[in-house]
Amino acid sequence: MPRKSSAAIDHEIEVLQAQIAVLQRREDDFIRILEDMARLRDSVKAEQVALASQVTELESQRHPINWLPSELLIQIFVSLTEDNDSDTESAGLAAYNSSPVIISHVCRKWRKLAFATSILWSRVSYRGRKWSASPVCAFMNRSGASLLDFTFSPPPYHVDDIEAAEDERLVSESLLLTLSPHFSRVRSITFECTFPASMRTMVEALIDNLHELTSLRSLDLSFASLAPCFAGTPLLILDELGGQSLPDTSSVLTYLRLQQLPPRVIPPSLLRSVRTLELSFPPRRSHRVSQYILRMSHVHRFLSFIPELQDLVLMETIPLRDLVLEGSSEGQTAENRFAVVSPLELPKLRSLAWKFAYPRDVYTFMSFFGLPALERWEILIANSPTKRSDVNLLRGNHWDEPDSYIQAEPLGGVLSMNALKELCISYQDGDSLNSSLRQFLFPALEQLEFAYAGKCPLNCDHKHPLPRLDYVFRDPRLPHLTHFTLSHLDVSAGHGKVMLGYMPGLVSLTLISCTGIDGVLEALAEAYGLTMDAGRKEARGCGVRVCPKLERITLWGCCDFKFKSLFAAVFARAQPAGSSMLMKAQKDVPSVVSTVLGRKIRPLKKPRAAFAPEGPSSPTKSHTQSSHGVSSTLIPIEEALRPVRIACVHVDDCPQITEDEAILLEEFGTVVVYR
Repeated sequence: MPRKSSAAIDHEIEVLQAQIAVLQRREDDFIRILEDMARLRDSVKAEQVALASQVTELESQRHPINWLPSELLIQIFVSLTEDNDSDTESAGLAAYNSSPVIISHVCRKWRKLAFATSILWSRVSYRGRKWSASPVCAFMNRSGASLLDFTFSPPPYHVDDIEAAEDERLVSESLLLTLSPHFSRVRSITFECTFPASMRTMVEALIDNLHELTSLRSLDLSFASLAPCFAGTPLLILDELGGQSLPDTSSVLTYLRLQQLPPRVIPPSLLRSVRTLELSFPPRRSHRVSQYILRMSHVHRFLSFIPELQDLVLMETIPLRDLVLEGSSEGQTAENRFAVVSPLELPKLRSLAWKFAYPRDVYTFMSFFGLPALERWEILIANSPTKRSDVNLLRGNHWDEPDSYIQAEPLGGVLSMNALKELCISYQDGDSLNSSLRQFLFPALEQLEFAYAGKCPLNCDHKHPLPRLDYVFRDPRLPHLTHFTLSHLDVSAGHGKVMLGYMPGLVSLTLISCTGIDGVLEALAEAYGLTMDAGRKEARGCGVRVCPKLERITLWGCCDFKFKSLFAAVFARAQPAGSSMLMKAQKDVPSVVSTVLGRKIRPLKKPRAAFAPEGPSSPTKSHTQSSHGVSSTLIPIEEALRPVRIACVHVDDCPQITEDEAILLEEFGTVVVYR
């Protein structure tokens, strides 16, 4: 084969390069076409996804839950998390608060909202016996910068379970160590344990990190077991209050609850801003060594460090008295010399709730405090035990007990609750009630409630009589009382009229599951006297004898009264005396009283003090002052003859009253609520 010349080779190369260029151009065209097809494919896929999203959105609109905006869903999630975290029974299966985790697994939208809401993960709780750091760390990371609510509540153990005690201590130490970098974000601490060793860890962490707990507003420290043994821990001898006065550093703690933990272990720097204090120290059922006993000196001293206290709650708390007030030698013997103190002034305390108080301890406890601003007092009076193991430590007015050191006479002093407006009394026995409040005066009381709190079997027919007010109170007259409530009590015959006679300004009467109601309603319907009708043909009743200002009657679960009694009470107050008699009453009270009562009234001679120049007296004045400075409960003639119309009658769960009967009361302009 002859060799090609250079010119031929160059020609062939040019031809091949031209073909390659053509193929390259074709390849570029194919690539461009493929890119266009890919873009077209992507646009089709994107359109499919958008359409599918619209379909999903439309399908989700079938469910009302998806109509809610994201802001409202977040509020629902937060509320659900708080409720489930406080419900120990529902949350007891998991070692942590599982609500946020469950919410985040419902759907993509909820998961996105859950992870974007840091406050949803701010409730860090742990309830497991064994330590697991992963859930706690996950909550810490997802909570962002939100304030933390920390809860430690492991399952209860037997107090003699040594292995459980060690597990609980290790878990508490690990949990507090994990939490320590975030102490500045802690808003509330709820720490409940069974063994004092775990509580020691919490108290030491509290003391060592005071300067970092700048956001702490709520502190709850409690023991799950009754009468824990503090052997092996310094909690019984630790005294953070000793030798320290109120610091100048600011504190934001407003709520403090202590259950069976010595109060003196709390640093005083946390107490300065506390407004609500709850103490729970159930009576001891055993006498183990190294148990804590709450004494009156502990309470007196502890409260002196809380100047801003406004609400005090005592749950089964009866401190043993080891103090004596100045000027009193009560309880002082050669064998026992008690410390002498002055009553502690609590100038801002407005509410006191005392559950499970023994009758003879009520006055003793209250006498150690000055309560000039107390407006509400709620007390549950329990029956005193037949045998009290603490009698030799001086408690209450045990003047009639030979084994007590107290030799004081009963009713040795009287406390006047001048600012008290609301008093709620629950009791288990009438005798206990009669011996509890005889040393108190309530001159400004506006709301009063009596409730029976004893235990009764189901369908119990036993009646629990309401004691007479003059047996309960030193002075039963309540001229400023406007609201009166009775619950699960029996009003004996004739007692209703006497009781209501002490309440001339009563506006609202509420009776809940009470018996003997007919007597009360008949007293409300009793006429002040008789007067002639418009035609002067026959006499009819006019006015009322008790509670002329009554506007509202509420009857819940009262099954033994008749509709006739209720109708008469409403009718008597819907028929005021004639205008002529009212005008005459303003001018000549004795004459009108004689006409109404049907007999001549001879006025009493005025004492010499009555002739002192004090200005003209008015017969329409609601309450006069007696010679002792106490408001009288006598009803002026004008109020008696012109009572206020009953504005509302509420009848609930009273099967003997039909709805048609109740509606009849509307003829007198009364609003009737029937259920």
